[in-house]
Amino acid sequence: GSAGGQLVLGASMTIGQYVVPTLLGQYRAQFPEVALRLFVSNTVGVIHMVEDSEIDLGIVEGPVANKNLETEVCWEDELVVVTPVGHPLTQVESLKVTQVLDYPFIVREEGSGTREVIATYLSSQGVNLSDLNLTMEFGSPEAIKGAVTAGLGISIMSIATIEKERLLDRLVGVSLDPPIKRPFRIIYQRQKFRFRAIEAFVTFARTYFLENSDE
Repeated sequence: GSAGGQLVLGASMTIGQYVVPTLLGQYRAQFPEVALRLFVSNTVGVIHMVEDSEIDLGIVEGPVANKNLETEVCWEDELVVVTPVGHPLTQVESLKVTQVLDYPFIVREEGSGTREVIATYLSSQGVNLSDLNLTMEFGSPEAIKGAVTAGLGISIMSIATIEKERLLDRLVGVSLDPPIKRPFRIIYQRQKFRFRAIEAFVTFARTYFLENSDE
């Protein structure tokens, strides 16, 4: 049958701004009859919207604690140390997290999936978030990139968010050792999967991420 109707999606910040637009463009080309709506929030916000049936499904970058939601890993992202061009940390191939502690650090807000992933990683390396030289807190990746470009500090962000700035030689991304990898997950309520448009989107997204995962 047709996948027609309306599909209401939610995506967390990093995904909503840097990953989903291309995915939705390709989906729209294949399913022009489906009306798409996209809400962008942080991971906690998107999970709440799925739980409250405000959206049909979400794509998030943080952990999902609610066992009643269907979750499917669709992509593996890497978080890197982001610095301005010419910063002392850019002289090496990879960094230990202790090398980051000396520099002013810009972090995402509470509830951000990126912030939670960073905190979990630091803990695994015997470091607390409070050990960082936290100078600023911002609610979006764009704001953080602007601050880092202006020399106000460094950050840890998804490599997907700085693709354009790396090409333009405005920002540098340096991998950590061990690297920070995190899954992007599609989430939806179990009983909703029977809706044709949702099933079609999940299948399409699965293929899209598989084809793009070697980049």
